[in-house]
Amino acid sequence: MERTKAQRSLMKALGIQSGFWSMGRITGELYAVLYTASKPLTLAELSRELNVTKGNVSVAIRRLEELGMVRRHYELGDRRVFFDANIDFWDISRHFLGRRYQPTFAASFQLIADSLRQAESEGDTFVSERIQMLKNFYDVLDQLTNLLMAMTANELASLVQLAGNALGPGAEDVPGE
Repeated sequence: MERTKAQRSLMKALGIQSGFWSMGRITGELYAVLYTASKPLTLAELSRELNVTKGNVSVAIRRLEELGMVRRHYELGDRRVFFDANIDFWDISRHFLGRRYQPTFAASFQLIADSLRQAESEGDTFVSERIQMLKNFYDVLDQLTNLLMAMTANELASLVQLAGNALGPGAEDVPGE
């Protein structure tokens, strides 16, 4: 399939972004292909489209499925697996935010709490204060994530609009404030 200039540009953009997030350029390009495809595609079609091996496509597809960005489909009478892009970005965001409950994060947060208790038992106030600051930050992020995950896309859009109005004009020009 011949890609338009816009599709090739999107592939490049998403390839750069996925590279930034250490997912590999092909992962972003693959999502761009699926996002702009008018119908679900097979591994073989994706492999041809990106000019990479089916193995590379398979690895990238699994990553995108883990992130809730791609879904697999089966067609009656066809043994092939078809893939299409999840285009509901709020659904993708919720899926991504929900990953913080994985055992890795739980273990990390537990280690931070353990580190705080250890620093306090050792009487190391400087380290205790630093760890407490980090723990407080993580607690606020976790609360914010819970609030965001409970919102609909429309509620989130309204909240963003309210926040923008509260900050006033030009607020977006002041980084870090």
